[in-house]
Amino acid sequence: MDLTEGFYGTVVAEEPRAALLARDALVAGGSAADAAVTMFFALSATLPSSVGVTASGSCVVHDPESQTVQRLEFLPRPASDSPNATTLPLAPRAMFALHARHGTKPLGELIIQAERIARFGTPLSRAFAQELSEDGAALAGDPSAAALYRPNGHPLPQGAEVSQVALAATLARLRSEGVGTLYSGGLGRTFVEGAAAAGYAVDPDRLRDALPTWIRVTEIEHDNHVWGVAAPTQNDLRLAQAALGMILESGDWANEDAATRAHLLAAALGEATLMAGSKTAITPQTLEQAADRLSAGRTPNTAQQPQLAAMLGTSAGHRAGATSFFAVDRRGLGVGCAVGLGAPFGTGRMIPTLGVFLAPVRAEAVNGPGAFSLIVGNENTGQFHMAASGAGGRRAVSSMLQTVLDHWVGRIKIDDVPARPRSHYAGGINTVFVEPETEASTVGALRQRGYQVAPAQTIATGSAFRCVEGLPRREIICGVAKDPRSTGLMFFEFGG
Repeated sequence: MDLTEGFYGTVVAEEPRAALLARDALVAGGSAADAAVTMFFALSATLPSSVGVTASGSCVVHDPESQTVQRLEFLPRPASDSPNATTLPLAPRAMFALHARHGTKPLGELIIQAERIARFGTPLSRAFAQELSEDGAALAGDPSAAALYRPNGHPLPQGAEVSQVALAATLARLRSEGVGTLYSGGLGRTFVEGAAAAGYAVDPDRLRDALPTWIRVTEIEHDNHVWGVAAPTQNDLRLAQAALGMILESGDWANEDAATRAHLLAAALGEATLMAGSKTAITPQTLEQAADRLSAGRTPNTAQQPQLAAMLGTSAGHRAGATSFFAVDRRGLGVGCAVGLGAPFGTGRMIPTLGVFLAPVRAEAVNGPGAFSLIVGNENTGQFHMAASGAGGRRAVSSMLQTVLDHWVGRIKIDDVPARPRSHYAGGINTVFVEPETEASTVGALRQRGYQVAPAQTIATGSAFRCVEGLPRREIICGVAKDPRSTGLMFFEFGG
């Protein structure tokens, strides 16, 4: 579908209420940054299994004014040197930094919607009900959290309402006192004390000095565009950058059949795993070298299975603990974020006075959470061109990459891309998981290449938004790839 006039923007989130509120922010004249900040705080109330005040991650931003693509990094950092440290709650300060640079509406207006949801409740979405059903056992060690979300030992079902009064009070203080109160004010003292009561050490000085970082994106340059990736952890960030960059550089995706593309993805993820775990800098030069190895037809090195298992998992199952979202406005400002708690409900321990879950210093490995976002912009013209996201566990990297590559490189019409069957390489068991629509000839060809092949009902979610000639532009020609596998929503808005 083309958007031709009066374009307001587009938003995507894996939880529908957050997407609705972000759409409202855009239509009311807010920027893509306003929409992204709205989604983050809304998700802290509607999807606390994966997002919260204590989340870490990164956002990538295409700024049409400076004609740059930059990444805002707030990746996990330990809150102390103690063995029982938790992560620093960097996300609120990161959202403040994003808003300060690119926001247009008052920050308090963006937080208050989440505060109202937490205080008065809203029906549980299918997204949260699914994560609570699948991963709610993580709350078994915390009676207060279990009583809130799993009363009588049973997870709340879709449509149930829950009031999160303590979280509402925390959001109210962030709104009225400013986010600084969490780092050097009264809310910060409560956080330190609450973490200690839960068995986790927080250094007040380290909390006070915790800041996100803006970084110019330079890792991937392709087709005269800069490709910026966001992920919740450093390892996932490097994994997605390396896999995407080497496939783009190889140029092999466009003219291959389905089995060869699935192999190409598996081989790239295998190479990317080794790059992510090493000290190799990810640059256009190192990606070109990796692409040469990829084009030579190498299969993943199964001798490296511990590393492959940690990064790519051993299954194609869904896992809570991280999510992604993006927003684009009419000016060509594009923001994509990937945030997470490191595991479903973080450590599973809540600070009851704040209504927030503490997050582990190291994200759960093997079949742990995963989420990714992508923004593509042209720094010569200052135009936005594409945003994409993937979420749902280790497999999310595959869903995002296939969505992007099928459209941009394979030149498949963007709204046809989600219907194409996907695959995911679970490197820990050298198995390619495929969706039911995958042709038998593709399965056979993968087995001939030495892979195990197994069925998966779905391979995560992958959504994208593309403006072929860029934004801003007088005649806007844009399209969307809305994934029917998603439990969230994708909106694009335009008027006369």
